[in-house]
Amino acid sequence: MVKAKYIIVLFLFTVFIPLGLKAQREKGFEMGKEEELTKEAKKKEVKPRIEMWNLNGLGAFQDSTKLDTLQDYFHIYHPVFKQVLTASYVGNYGTPYLNNDFFGRKSNMNFLFLKSREAYLLTPATVNYFNTTTPYTRLDFTQSENKARKSEARLNVIHSQNVNPYLNFTFKWNQAKSIGQYNYQETKNNFVTLYSSYNKDEVSIHSGFITNSIKNMENGGLEDESSIFSHDDTEYLNVNLSNSRSHFSSTYFFTTAEYKVGKYEEINDSTDYFRPIGGLIYSVEYERHKQEFMEEEQFDSVFWKNTYYGDNYTKDSIRFNKLVNTVQLKQYENNNKKVTFGKRAFLGHEIIRGSSPGVFAGLESRHRLKYSNLFVGGGIFRQTGTFWTWNFDGKIYLLGRNAGQTELNGIISKPITFWGDSLAALVIDGWIKNLVADPFQEEFYSNHFKWDNDFKMEQRMAAGGKFVSAGRKLEMGGRYEIINNFIYNDTLGIPSQTTNELVVFSIYLDKDFNYKNLHFRPRLLWQKPSTEKYIHLPVFSAFVSTYYKFVISKVMFAQVGVDTRYNTKYYADAYEPATGLFYLQNKKKYGNFPYIDVYASLRLKRTRAFFKMMNIGSEFIKKEYITTPNYPMNKATFRFGVTWAFYD
Repeated sequence: MVKAKYIIVLFLFTVFIPLGLKAQREKGFEMGKEEELTKEAKKKEVKPRIEMWNLNGLGAFQDSTKLDTLQDYFHIYHPVFKQVLTASYVGNYGTPYLNNDFFGRKSNMNFLFLKSREAYLLTPATVNYFNTTTPYTRLDFTQSENKARKSEARLNVIHSQNVNPYLNFTFKWNQAKSIGQYNYQETKNNFVTLYSSYNKDEVSIHSGFITNSIKNMENGGLEDESSIFSHDDTEYLNVNLSNSRSHFSSTYFFTTAEYKVGKYEEINDSTDYFRPIGGLIYSVEYERHKQEFMEEEQFDSVFWKNTYYGDNYTKDSIRFNKLVNTVQLKQYENNNKKVTFGKRAFLGHEIIRGSSPGVFAGLESRHRLKYSNLFVGGGIFRQTGTFWTWNFDGKIYLLGRNAGQTELNGIISKPITFWGDSLAALVIDGWIKNLVADPFQEEFYSNHFKWDNDFKMEQRMAAGGKFVSAGRKLEMGGRYEIINNFIYNDTLGIPSQTTNELVVFSIYLDKDFNYKNLHFRPRLLWQKPSTEKYIHLPVFSAFVSTYYKFVISKVMFAQVGVDTRYNTKYYADAYEPATGLFYLQNKKKYGNFPYIDVYASLRLKRTRAFFKMMNIGSEFIKKEYITTPNYPMNKATFRFGVTWAFYD
């Protein structure tokens, strides 16, 4: 049963901590005279203000975003489940996953074998830049119920500070370690980054570096799935592998610089405003990835059907490096004209180097990957105005391995007034893409897997639309995609291609219903492929959150709630530890199990905390809590976390 001590701790925290806070508040009133004496000094203090944005369009656009200070869903700390409704998941923090939403399987990762771990990583495409009037620091910590046995701990640190109004430096350090509930499941992952931004009228520069590392023990899953009901202690459950592990490392160096031509215009007869007319943008990005799969004892090899390089071969090492240089010309919109739109054109060159292991004539060698590409593209856009906004762009590869690859994208957003919400909008987007296969999908060699394919270009055409009403807390929409020459991983874990046409359709709804302080938010997804021969998806997925908000002692904001994730049964993809890829299986269906989390969260000024019992249904629902064949999810377990933010 769920351990009673955690419920008692939750109760004591909720009842007694507010009393101490109330005493502190009363003590604060006694210090009124001291505060009055420093009132004059406080007038001179700088008011904290934080601006955030990220770069898109090869550095052509700075899209603003907001700092996350909300209490809602703060307790969902896991980077995978922050992004998905449900997923095929190996079960332990830091392990691979596959989004069950087909249209959510977008990636910023160029290294094929690292895509299943992308949520734990930082890439240049996901960097948020800062401009702060005062230094900003945030500490984010979570811990499992037991610090010594089957533990899980995370510590994330961010510090951002401006040197002057234009120049900012930001440092981030994220580290996590999880022993796991099952044998030989330990994971370690972290990233470190230091980056900077400079924005002043004519000149804009964004630059930095990132290092990522992920270490996973690979246990191959349980020998017998039904054994999860045979023992309360998971240490007694046998797994397939005991001496295999994966190590991924990646490094990025990136810079985007823009020189703008424009003129200064007077606003309100007092302030000069620089209006850019055109810009020259140069960006360079270098990324280096390495994957190692190691077997310390050869008896693990019986897990695989093939072992190509002999008993003395114990490590696969795969490398992938990419250097991209891009030059771009941009014409800005003229806000003084009623009919105006921006234009941009770019030219880019990329160099790719990589390798995978091989053995020839009994000697270890390397299969080399070496090619380059030249591409051009451009776009037109409208980002200002109240009637509508839109953006259309395209890119084509002229020379190199990817010659002929074409990508066309478009999005239109039409603001409308809906039920008193003037911020509502109808958004329509779509794309047409002819995509060359990843080089590792075509040719790859390792100790247990090898393939040599000659794939045609994937042809994809998609369209979608959604209606968004922020005031009514409503989003709903649908997507449709037609794919020819679809590339998938077959039941042997090897990339394959079908010449049959594949069609995938989905609709979704996200609505927050609330009555006073009671909230009920269902997020629902229905999807259907035209055939299940090449892709397996749950027909229905849902994430339903119910919570109640209240205030303690007039100073502490609190929530108590229940989150439930669910998807219908389907042939969930299996996971291959030697490559890190998910692949088709047709032996058994998984799903129809509700993953229920119960939590309480608190917020006092800039400090937030949560207490959470995860997957409590495993204590009383006698069904398999498995999303990936042979890899059970964690049994009922306790987590707590706290975040401190400082920006005074």
